[in-house]
Amino acid sequence: MPAPDYWYQVGAAGQSKLNASGIQGIWVVGGVWDDGSCYLNFPSSARYPEIDFANTDENERYLDYFDSKGVSIYLQVEPGMADVDTLIKLVLGRYGRHPCVAGFGIDVEWYRNPGGGYQHGKPVTDDEAAEWYDLVSSYNASYQLFLKHWELDWMPPNYRKGIYFISDSSGFRSLNAMVREFKEWGQYFPNSPVGFQIGYPEDKSWWGNYPDPYKTIGRALIDSIPNARGIYWVDFTVRDLYPAPV
Repeated sequence: MPAPDYWYQVGAAGQSKLNASGIQGIWVVGGVWDDGSCYLNFPSSARYPEIDFANTDENERYLDYFDSKGVSIYLQVEPGMADVDTLIKLVLGRYGRHPCVAGFGIDVEWYRNPGGGYQHGKPVTDDEAAEWYDLVSSYNASYQLFLKHWELDWMPPNYRKGIYFISDSSGFRSLNAMVREFKEWGQYFPNSPVGFQIGYPEDKSWWGNYPDPYKTIGRALIDSIPNARGIYWVDFTVRDLYPAPV
């Protein structure tokens, strides 16, 4: 895992390329196991159904550093079969004191996903979204809840308060195809902030030809989607762009 200053410098480079007002990132603190349980990468003396914990904390030194640099971080989980309310309480109860924390995120692909292979997860209902946002915002009124998927039908049909909608769609034929689909995502949530994960290996056949892929893709999305608030290059390929601290 690269040192904290690597991630900050990557974020600063991206901020400069897109003339963004600040540096923002998604920090994964919980991943799904093949058995459907959620692994949180920090320790706990308590035990909960479908939740496993690390022996040591893997996040504090990074969050401390991001605090000192004024970075905004969303803490994300892949919940699997674990109770989302419990995950919110565990994560924000531990890390909510950090000024860098901007909110909590759920990768819906892995919501109520029993593990063991590729699945879409379970669509989020309006009641679930409202309950989760109310809990997240109880830790800090400024916090947002992000929900992430590539299918619009997996998002709550009507509830919008405090929700940041992120698409992680991939496998596009071209940049134009990406912009068209992501523009539809933005238009579907016209009064809400939207964000996009880019840089997937499936798309490298075309983005790999750009001299500056992040700037080219990011500017195309921002120029086409007025409510775009975040463009996140995925960690799977970020070292293709920044093999060492920039």
